[in-house]
Amino acid sequence: MTATALRTRVRPLLGRGDRSVTVAATGIAALAVAVQYVVVLLVNAPGRTALPVASDALAVGSTAVVALAAVALAVTRSDAAAGTGLLFVGVFGLLALLDGAAALPAAVAAVAGTTAVAAASGRTLDPLSAVATALLLAALSVGLASGVAGWTGLRPLASTVALVGIAALPAFAASDWRARSKPDWAAMVGGLFAFAAVVAVGRAVPFVTGAVTLTGSGVVGTSLPVVALAVAGAVTAASAATRTGRWTLLAGVALVAFAGVPASLPRALPFALGTAALALEEGHR
Repeated sequence: MTATALRTRVRPLLGRGDRSVTVAATGIAALAVAVQYVVVLLVNAPGRTALPVASDALAVGSTAVVALAAVALAVTRSDAAAGTGLLFVGVFGLLALLDGAAALPAAVAAVAGTTAVAAASGRTLDPLSAVATALLLAALSVGLASGVAGWTGLRPLASTVALVGIAALPAFAASDWRARSKPDWAAMVGGLFAFAAVVAVGRAVPFVTGAVTLTGSGVVGTSLPVVALAVAGAVTAASAATRTGRWTLLAGVALVAFAGVPASLPRALPFALGTAALALEEGHR
């Protein structure tokens, strides 16, 4: 069954619940990735205690949830290009879980599928959101090239590009600020505090900060200010999304931020889904 045929059969069953499916699917996927992020930090913490669930099993489960969320979004899309792109991300992600030999095709599908979604939404994206989307796509491409494709020399560049893309996430909330003719100062102040906190902690305990960014986000060879900018961008965008009730935007921000550097499929799939969700959310406003 083709992607178009699948969407044609499933969409009538949803009625007008497309929006609810999008919010639910991205929200559940974001929660799964956030839990995985916390578990990775706990497993690698000094003096750690045993966890009731193996971290590897949780990683597989989290990746499966993200892949299924991509498929759920795919069947709700009215745009054939966006739906097909999301289906590529989800289906090949599930195949890679079943067979490691599908990792490289899954990486290609993640980049191609997310690019298709961005292109379908690009006609209605404002310039700031378009630039942010392009940065995230570049981060996804370079990240997978440095990891799954084996070009390890690109890893520091992949880390920097991914963090710059995360720092640009407030661009997706800026449309609300323009509509109200003023920015969300509370969100911006929160971002500034987050930036200052990361810099302060990083200078006080550089070893701990480096360990957290490496194990939690896969960051390699990137300076502290860039890490702080990424945290500030994620906090600003998440705060703005929460204050305006834009739950798909919040889920997209969480997916990208908690995924970190998309050098492996467990990181790349949520990064891809988050990027797609952000582009779709902003492109259909």
